[in-house]
Amino acid sequence: MARRVAAAESYSLATRGSRSGGRARRPFAASSDVDSITCADGVTIVKPHRTGDRAEAADAASLKVIQSLVGKRRPLVWLYTPMMMELANLFPEAPLVFDKMDELSAFAGADPLMNALESEVLARADLVFAGGRSLFRSVRERAVHTRCYPSGVDMQHFERAMREVPHVKLQPYAGRPVFGYIGVIDERLDLALVAKVADARPDAVVVLVGPILKISSASLPQRPNIVYLGKAEYHELPALLAGFDVALMPFALNRHTEHISPTKTLEYLAAGKPVVSTAVPDVVADFADVVYIGANHDAFVRDLAAAQRPDPERQVRARAKVSAGSWDAVVDSMTADLAAFAINLAAPENHATCRRHIEVELQDKLVAHYVE
Repeated sequence: MARRVAAAESYSLATRGSRSGGRARRPFAASSDVDSITCADGVTIVKPHRTGDRAEAADAASLKVIQSLVGKRRPLVWLYTPMMMELANLFPEAPLVFDKMDELSAFAGADPLMNALESEVLARADLVFAGGRSLFRSVRERAVHTRCYPSGVDMQHFERAMREVPHVKLQPYAGRPVFGYIGVIDERLDLALVAKVADARPDAVVVLVGPILKISSASLPQRPNIVYLGKAEYHELPALLAGFDVALMPFALNRHTEHISPTKTLEYLAAGKPVVSTAVPDVVADFADVVYIGANHDAFVRDLAAAQRPDPERQVRARAKVSAGSWDAVVDSMTADLAAFAINLAAPENHATCRRHIEVELQDKLVAHYVE
């Protein structure tokens, strides 16, 4: 599922966190120490390969490569995780933006330095963007300037679900209700609820699409009508959603989900699907009028039946929320915020004469990048 990216076209240096959470990041294991540099779609990717078991996310050699690529340009430092603070320290005079998209310290296996480094980032940042109401509340008193930006949606991409033929992987379940989830399968999911849905609705198929991370495969509920399809590519998502009768957000209500603002909410709605969710605080606050909220397991199961019945008024409200939540609108608003705080973006005439992005990609997909 997509998340927002730094306002494109800025001179910026940033780190982007992955769904692996706030764990220590490492370079790619290799037989020799080298930083490979490749270009794709206007992005220059620096990938450090190191011998042995290196703990540093970006060591002195990688930092030197980054610094040489920046040259005399003045970068805007844009952090998505505090765990790469060394990149901000490399450019101490640059403006610093912290885009807090998740409560990474609550992820399983989070680095013990996460909270201390985040306090340092918040104290130093010129502007902080928070990816949801709960995250905003958690940082607004700890930073000088904070703005709230919940998830957006790639409308054109997910609207294809209303026109496409269901994915070939769903064809074996044609004629049966399909209750589907797309996303990472990890400690944030209520696996007991997934089993409850399957047991309560033997006529239906519960389909989970996504990689299994940080939990054992042995912990996943096994039922004849639970299907795990594994990771899907972004271009496959509309066809998968086309085959869903109801889209699920079966999140556990625990410390791992206290601050989440699921991107998939708007993506499901853009696909034209009814959505049933547990009572995640940000979902309740922003989508209670368009998403069915199951207060407990029994209510969640009852809501599945309600969601299967057409509700034109709910659909009209959902379309309005989708239209207001496009990534283009989010980026335009974030760009205006940057300008208000005199954080300048690159002039358009410079774009043809310089690389736009430089990224540092690490073993578990933490990416440090700057946009020139």
